[in-house]
Amino acid sequence: MKHTMKICFGCKTTENEVGITGRETWNVVIISLSFFAVFTAYTALQNLQSSLNQEDGLGVTSLSCLYAFVIVSAILAPWIIKTLGIKISLLISWVSHILYTCSNFYPTFATLIPTSILLGLISGLLWTSQGVFISTNAYSISENNKAEIHATLSRLNGIFFTFFELTQITGNLISSFVLNKDTAFNTTMSSASACGCNDCPVDVHSNSTSKITEPANSARYLLMSIFLAFDVLGFLCTVIFLPAIQKTQWAEKANGKESVTACCSVLRTDPKLVFLLPLFSIVAMQKAVVWTDFTKSYASCTFGIHMVGFVMASYGCATTASAIVTSRIAKYTGRYVLFATAVAIDLTIFIVLYFWAPTADQEVHLFSMAVVWGLGEGIWATQFNALIALLFPERTEAAFANYHCTKAASFTVYFVISLYVCVKVKLLLVIVLLVVGSAMYAGVEVHVYRNRHVVEKEIQVVNVENNPENNTTRL
Repeated sequence: MKHTMKICFGCKTTENEVGITGRETWNVVIISLSFFAVFTAYTALQNLQSSLNQEDGLGVTSLSCLYAFVIVSAILAPWIIKTLGIKISLLISWVSHILYTCSNFYPTFATLIPTSILLGLISGLLWTSQGVFISTNAYSISENNKAEIHATLSRLNGIFFTFFELTQITGNLISSFVLNKDTAFNTTMSSASACGCNDCPVDVHSNSTSKITEPANSARYLLMSIFLAFDVLGFLCTVIFLPAIQKTQWAEKANGKESVTACCSVLRTDPKLVFLLPLFSIVAMQKAVVWTDFTKSYASCTFGIHMVGFVMASYGCATTASAIVTSRIAKYTGRYVLFATAVAIDLTIFIVLYFWAPTADQEVHLFSMAVVWGLGEGIWATQFNALIALLFPERTEAAFANYHCTKAASFTVYFVISLYVCVKVKLLLVIVLLVVGSAMYAGVEVHVYRNRHVVEKEIQVVNVENNPENNTTRL
């Protein structure tokens, strides 16, 4: 039997028949398991691209192409979701992930670049669908159980990102154990002076370019076969268990033109989103630092490519633990404290990386930095989606599409400049962007706080006017 519920977006509600009432948490678990399976493969592949496919910069170039086309995908995401629905959108995304993994069996510019472009064309759709799916279930719980919406959004996003960040553990451990068997490449061809903050993509200074020995084909084929099995598992999980949910109120009413232009129109109509763009950008760039510079210049360059998986697994453990704790304490601390903590962690990490040229006896330092960084990422992961759903309840699809479009543009810029500039220059860029983005985010919170208090005072005035007996002084 289908249940009738109200999907609440801001002050507007609409009656829809949706088969989610009473099973919202289960829905989130199902989508989390699907993402866990697929991204066990993708996360590890992404972390290895800059080290595994070094020839002519193929790995970094493929990531640049991928995220460049995410921009297009994010702009079109509202219209595609309106047309196909969330479940079909997810299934198309998983097929693209399967093709991407297959191309890594024989990575060349003719195989890896086209599948990277295809994956980019569905990634904005994938993550917009995920954000809307989680938000819809959160608003359903809040409406039916009279639960506080920020706490509900934090809890459901905590569940999702706990599973998601576990992929950093599973995927990276798989890659390290498989690659660790090939002892022929467990060394680095780089000098210590070319690693860490001194690493450059070209020979700007003598001996400043790192080179990591790549694994044998047998190890690559085994690794890709395991990852392909995970991709297929995620596809089947979505097909069999994930329910199809109704479109949101905005998606039902928006015409095709509004859906396509939503990503830009919401910027014109809501200044809050404009002020959040730099913070959207730094959330992407700090991940790009992890995926490219931290894995290649600090881990692979100094300790060998087989260590990347172990280091990133420790990062994933910390991120998972942080996501679990953050989603539980958010209702007590509020988002201000959590975001301030994440900013402080990232700023500290970037400053340390700027001055650090690791040596072979500093493994503990590398793992410690990965753990601390993971704690900050756990906060970003759980709180950012909750923040967007909270600040833009009436334009959820458009806001999430804009978020992922900005992130994709930032990834692309970072990956492109990685082909030409040294690590130190990129770290200066992210430090400046983090400071600017944090300041502008603080301005948004001040604006929201003041508006909320103005509305509360207006409501109090109306209540007093409607209940004049409350003003009667008792004798």
